[in-house]
Amino acid sequence: MNLRHPNIPILYDLEEDENYYYMVEEYIVGESMADYLYLHQSISHRELIRIAIELYDVLDYLHSLSIPICYQDMKLEHIYLSKGRIVLIDYGIATYLRDNENSIYGTLSYASEAQLAGKCDIKNDIYNTKVALRRIYDTSLQRRNFSIERLLNVNNNGSAAEEKAKWILIGDMTKSKRFFGEKQNRIKKHLDVKVAVVGNDTAIGVSHIAISLNCYLNNLGIVSYYEDYSGKNVIENIMARDRGFNEKDNIIYHDCFKGVRQSGDAVIETIPPKGLYVIDCGTDVSCAKSADAIIYVISSRSYKSNEIDEIAFAKSTQVIVNPKSVGVGVDVAGLLGKKVYSFPIDKDPFSVTKTKDKVLGQLIRKLSLDGTGSEDE
Repeated sequence: MNLRHPNIPILYDLEEDENYYYMVEEYIVGESMADYLYLHQSISHRELIRIAIELYDVLDYLHSLSIPICYQDMKLEHIYLSKGRIVLIDYGIATYLRDNENSIYGTLSYASEAQLAGKCDIKNDIYNTKVALRRIYDTSLQRRNFSIERLLNVNNNGSAAEEKAKWILIGDMTKSKRFFGEKQNRIKKHLDVKVAVVGNDTAIGVSHIAISLNCYLNNLGIVSYYEDYSGKNVIENIMARDRGFNEKDNIIYHDCFKGVRQSGDAVIETIPPKGLYVIDCGTDVSCAKSADAIIYVISSRSYKSNEIDEIAFAKSTQVIVNPKSVGVGVDVAGLLGKKVYSFPIDKDPFSVTKTKDKVLGQLIRKLSLDGTGSEDE
């Protein structure tokens, strides 16, 4: 009840009767960050910086009390947006930090190893906050920002005051448009462009590569949508096993992924959203031929690597060998007379990794989709 901070709701009074305790608390008008992202899908880097500074300011206040308080449950559901103000709600498991304090509190998907082991420590709050900020950052449609990503490294934790100071410094840097590389026309340029991904064999990762490309483009700042023309209902089958998807107006969202639903009773006719489309053609070459650009996936299986459609020989078609095989890659490059790429071993098509980024970045420059290169580079 003694806490007074602009980003903490005021607890005015406590009452009790024979059955219940009652808390009389400040009424917060707004919505949680989890709800906001579900409805609006993205937060800009500048807004993320503001949120980070305010959250670390709250933690610095709690951690600097005469007896520090561990908040213990930072997550998107507890970060409220209220009339331009960030409010950190729900102090039900906040704990005074005393010697040898142990408690197993928090939310599993945000928890640090120390937290899972039952250790109450203010470093857990820093860890939880970085996980939450990373989830907000991953929604951004802007290109990757390595300065921000360094601050989100959960293995490099300072105090709340130190983390706040780092974000303030990043905030000062945002005054330069170059820091974010904000070029609105680079998004408009790609409206309604279609990139087809097609393979010469089944089970060689065509869908995996198409989904990875979609996530890469969105993370880069190029609004992209995945469409499945393989006839395998790829995303619907993944959704049946993974609850981490949201859906609105027939668009399926998962971190950086955006996909257009192709089947199901709930599908209604809507105006297709504007953006670049990554078309998963499976093995249907005729489907790929209508696209503006083609990525052709060749199996590294010896009996299939020689069965290559004529579209692979086109100068504009980019070729990937998958699964990765240096020997097959060299042979195919010699046959086609041009460079071919190998896709790295990867378990999660929805993740953004440096190894995938390198390959996909080279492909995109060859396809001239990001405005940074040409086929001659």
